[in-house]
Amino acid sequence: MTRVDRSKSAMPRWLYALAAPRWTVLFFLLTAAAALAVAYEAMPATALMAVPFALLIVNLAAAILVQPRFRADLPLLLFHLSLVALVALFVLARLVYLDARITLTSGTTFDGQLQKDEHGPLHRWRPQDLQFANDGFTEDFYAQGMGKHHATYNRVHWQDDAGQLHAAQIGDDRPLILNGYRIYTTRLRGFSPVFRWQPKAGQEEYGTAQLSAQQDGAFASSAAWRLPSGAQAWAMLDIKKPDERRSGTRTDLGAQELAHNLVLRIEQRSGPQRHVLKEGQSVELDDGTLTYVRLDSWMGYVISYDPTLPWIMGTILLGVGSLVWFYWRRIW
Repeated sequence: MTRVDRSKSAMPRWLYALAAPRWTVLFFLLTAAAALAVAYEAMPATALMAVPFALLIVNLAAAILVQPRFRADLPLLLFHLSLVALVALFVLARLVYLDARITLTSGTTFDGQLQKDEHGPLHRWRPQDLQFANDGFTEDFYAQGMGKHHATYNRVHWQDDAGQLHAAQIGDDRPLILNGYRIYTTRLRGFSPVFRWQPKAGQEEYGTAQLSAQQDGAFASSAAWRLPSGAQAWAMLDIKKPDERRSGTRTDLGAQELAHNLVLRIEQRSGPQRHVLKEGQSVELDDGTLTYVRLDSWMGYVISYDPTLPWIMGTILLGVGSLVWFYWRRIW
């Protein structure tokens, strides 16, 4: 770092103290300690990282102000200003980000329920901004030696603020962007049986149960839930012939063509009952009739939100460009 004659400078002494290299060293020590606390003690990363990164912003800004060389050299000044802006944007990103996971059965609309939710303290979650529906998905399988690779094409639709209906096809690398939120499909997907509940008194209603995610046939898909009557129910899919394809396409896990039975266990006041059902069959329960309508599928999604991404990319390009400018001028 270039030495500055403080006696001829109008800068206050406390500004030189903030620009001292020892604060940069302290930043690295605090960052390392915070990373260890997050990794081993499961402490919140945002709160722990805010202090060292705020210290680095102050240290860099003070160094720019007290170093005459930075102010006299435009590309060098732009590079250091980019560093300050980049650190500030990283802090802002941690304050406003969202990383969430959801699942949707085919034919249903997102209702705002999150299975996993990580977000910054300044993020304000608004489920009404993400009213989209899952219209089913298709998988493409390509044989590659002993393994396989598949791409996912998920059909979705949504309605904008003006009431106009839109449709799109998204995947693991092609997001649906709604009001700044980016929605991707994941590798988590499974079967979802559709039921009709007919109570002894009242109107009938339809519902679904999302069975556990597919594990390439290693485990049977199952799920536990409560019926509208309050009875505890458990279901397991008994597949007669697993899908062993290694190439081609498959729609909704092949649910419509899958030969299967649904094993159903329900806790009743009169005692537990076990049933093996085919599509269209019903069981009489204490409070009504439960009908297994059909087998469908569900898809897992990741929802991310970070409005600072384009600003971070622009700042990185500015920093790299100013550094190239600085060295290009020195070389030529």
